[in-house]
Amino acid sequence: MNRSAMAVFLLRARHWSGFIPPAATGTVFGDVTTSTFLAKWIEQLALEGITGGCGGGNYCPGATVTRGEMAKLIRLAFGL
Repeated sequence: MNRSAMAVFLLRARHWSGFIPPAATGTVFGDVTTSTFLAKWIEQLALEGITGGCGGGNYCPGATVTRGEMAKLIRLAFGL
């Protein structure tokens, strides 16, 4: 799973299946603009304090999520 899809997975699980975040601003991560696929999901994940990105002010939306990263994101999303 890539990091963009993980944002949707976590937020839908955290809130509810019909949840849709507000429009993206394009100002949260250097590599996520308003036209980036799933940008609003990525930004919402950051706004909720679940991710700080992949480093250097970026999110790396197309990068594959490792099992370790997934475990950490799930823990942060659900306070485990």
